Amino acid sequence: MSRNSWFLSLIMALSFFAAISPASAQIPLGTASNFGVLGGSAVTNTGPTIVNGNLGVSPGSAVTGFPPGLVAGGTIHLADAVAMQAQNDLTVAYNTAAGLACGTDLTGQDLGGQTLTPGVYCFSSSAQLTGTLTLDALGNPNAQFVFKMGSTLTTASGAAVVFVNGGGSCNLFWQVGSSATLGTGTSFAGNILSLQSITMTTGASVAGRLLARNGAVTLDSNTVSPCQPGICPTITVGPKSLPAAMFGVLYSQALLATGGNAPYTFSVSSGALPPGLSMSNSGLISGTPTATGTFNFTVLATDANGCPGSRSYVLVITGGMCPTVTVNPAILPPATAGMPYSQTISATGGIAPYQYTVSAGVLPNGLMLNSTTGLISGTPTAGTFNFSITATDVNNCPGTRAYIMVITGGMCPTVTVNPVSLPPATAGMPYSQTISATGGIAPYQYTVSAGVLPNGLMLNSTTGLISGTPTAGTFNFSITATDVNNCPGTRAYIMVITGGMCPTVTVNPVSLPPAPAGVPYAQTISATGGIAPYQYIVSAGALPNGLMLNGTTGLISGTPTAGTFNFSITATDVNNCPGTRAYTQVITGVCPLISISPPTLPAAIAGSPYSQLITATGGTAPYTFAVTTGALPAGLSLNSASGLISGTPSVAGGFNFTITATDANGCQAIQAYALQSLIPSVISVPALSRQSIFALIVIMLAATSATMLRRR
Repeated sequence: MSRNSWFLSLIMALSFFAAISPASAQIPLGTASNFGVLGGSAVTNTGPTIVNGNLGVSPGSAVTGFPPGLVAGGTIHLADAVAMQAQNDLTVAYNTAAGLACGTDLTGQDLGGQTLTPGVYCFSSSAQLTGTLTLDALGNPNAQFVFKMGSTLTTASGAAVVFVNGGGSCNLFWQVGSSATLGTGTSFAGNILSLQSITMTTGASVAGRLLARNGAVTLDSNTVSPCQPGICPTITVGPKSLPAAMFGVLYSQALLATGGNAPYTFSVSSGALPPGLSMSNSGLISGTPTATGTFNFTVLATDANGCPGSRSYVLVITGGMCPTVTVNPAILPPATAGMPYSQTISATGGIAPYQYTVSAGVLPNGLMLNSTTGLISGTPTAGTFNFSITATDVNNCPGTRAYIMVITGGMCPTVTVNPVSLPPATAGMPYSQTISATGGIAPYQYTVSAGVLPNGLMLNSTTGLISGTPTAGTFNFSITATDVNNCPGTRAYIMVITGGMCPTVTVNPVSLPPAPAGVPYAQTISATGGIAPYQYIVSAGALPNGLMLNGTTGLISGTPTAGTFNFSITATDVNNCPGTRAYTQVITGVCPLISISPPTLPAAIAGSPYSQLITATGGTAPYTFAVTTGALPAGLSLNSASGLISGTPSVAGGFNFTITATDANGCQAIQAYALQSLIPSVISVPALSRQSIFALIVIMLAATSATMLRRR
């Protein structure tokens, strides 16, 4: 064999092996390459989707959502010959990709975060992309990447596929054994050849094609831009230069790219950004520089087809004066000797994290400062202490504050928690009770230090208010009040929450007495059965004209006008448990003239029984009698029903009082009396001797005999 023949054979052999290499085997799309979206059963869309190229469906014929969707630079084909031929060509391309030998098995690995070179990659079942997949074309603009999935392809929200060092989506194929789903906001690239369906969630975009053999393609506010094979265009990165930044000052500058097929992905290909700055995939340089100097770096922008463009930048970070660092708080709360103390020092105005130091004076004995967190803690001793604390940020910019801290001596005072006990509550009814404290230095903080509050109730740690709507049961708990010096006081409580339904609240009296028109009227409504105090309202009808109800005391008062009035009064206790009673009140016309007899009273004798009947006429019986001014002599009383004044006066003297008689209609008469209670008369008999008594008897017998003789 001649040298030329041998050389020609070698060239042919190498060409053959190159032709059958999985990495270089071409996948023909045929007429399917003219379609941005091709579905087997249907194409549905929601929102302002843009499809570049043809949109078609075959053998199905359903396309919905166009408009609002837009097909740009192409035509919609519904089960026509063009769509049918595209499906036939898709089947050939799908089978060709499926028949390629696997170069690297990635089963079980997430594509996110990986950088892969040209080749055939396979997954025995499903594939997942979370984050960014970088495809390095190694400088070959025709580099081909094939990904084969046994079942599904799924991307997470915000996932992306980017090219570096050439390459493009025209030669990127995803052969999916069942269905593909691109997550919200995914920036995808390549030709998806799916046996079943393809779903694009909200805001996802693809630089490539969505080709489904049997299932539907579902779109939602997406952009589909098929690649255009050929030489990469010139991509220009801007701006030409970056504005200077200042140390410690927030910086933000957006980079742009033009000339290629959006969207673009930006990265730093050489050098490094200044410390404190970072660049997003969209090209935003932002952050707060933490060092001064001149920094050189190159930014690479890659378009949707993997075509690159770059620009070198010089970013100068100038020095500058430190910002004002403020140490907080302005003052430190006092502490009590022997009591645990805790107070955090913080800083603002600089760049965190800060370091804290005692830069002048010393902390109170027993306290220490955590240099990282700024926490002052420990158990101090008594005294007054002057010191300064300095906070220094990451750029060594300092801020200082001077403090005077008073540590009061001695033991804590006795802090008393009030009230002594809590009123009961009703399940399902709103409850409110304020806990207070005395003996310490306000303000106080309140906590449940043992047990738990009834279900449905909560304690306000600042005001001490227990409020809410509880459930039934008996609950044991303790509440601790702590004053500003951390001096505590605790009280244990037992709280009974009575079950569910309200008790029966009874409104009294049963009926209201009639009243005369034009005469002042007063009648108190009361309630029993609930928990006082009660609130009273007229819940139906209306009171007689001229009368009003006091909502707190239940007093009906005023001067009514005549008529018959029907109304209801409801009493509500502290747990909002109500009770109601209906009333009919008769207000009569003008009262008749009622007379009280006798007009004067006979005198009484102290120590002797006395009886005098007071009567009334002119009104409507029965009457009631009452002493309305003054008072009867001690020992005498007035029967309110019969009007009888009776008893045995025990004192002598003159007594003035007024008796009021009220008839059945409330009409009244008044009679003023002056009753004298006299001292009884005493007869003195001198003592007689025996002889005097005998002589007196003889005289009496003689007188008696003389009288009898005269009668004869």
